Amino acid sequence: MTHLKATELQKQLENPQITDELAERTAISLGKLGDAGWAAVESLAHAADPDRRFWAVRALWANGSDAAISELLALLNDPDEMVRSAAALALGEMRAETAILDLLTLVETDATSAGNHAADALAKIGTPAAEGLIALLAHPQKFVRLRAAKALVPIESHDAIRPLIDLLDNDPSYLVRHYADVALKKMGVGEMIYFK
Repeated sequence: MTHLKATELQKQLENPQITDELAERTAISLGKLGDAGWAAVESLAHAADPDRRFWAVRALWANGSDAAISELLALLNDPDEMVRSAAALALGEMRAETAILDLLTLVETDATSAGNHAADALAKIGTPAAEGLIALLAHPQKFVRLRAAKALVPIESHDAIRPLIDLLDNDPSYLVRHYADVALKKMGVGEMIYFK
């Protein structure tokens, strides 16, 4: 019976006329079937149509298993920006620490919004991602330093204080300096910089 339900849900998601609201509910239902829905989710994740892969991401997030995390990690390399973005955001919402290295790579190498979403995901993962984000503060590309500084704001890692001060004092980008300043002030360090 459950296999039949998974097949029906997959067919709904493969319908090009499906609305986003219905697709969202359907993908969540499919993911929540667990092992019984896995073959359908996996089929969607490997479909040629990026819309099907996008909804597979939502199903994988709802599934939440280690196998789902592995599939989401693979989707970080998807040719479609929207699919990569969704996979990054799902991994962040799942607080998937095993995704940190892959997300850091996306922050560093993907100049699209998927790289921004990878940084957002690392911010959600929090303290375990701090070390890698701190290392990216010294990256030669401005967009990478910006993403790293912004992601460090909610993490409040004291290990980032010195590198953030260096950015605030020396980075040529106003936006990078701005997020370095915000991160430092959130930790209560901003006042000490100005009144030292």
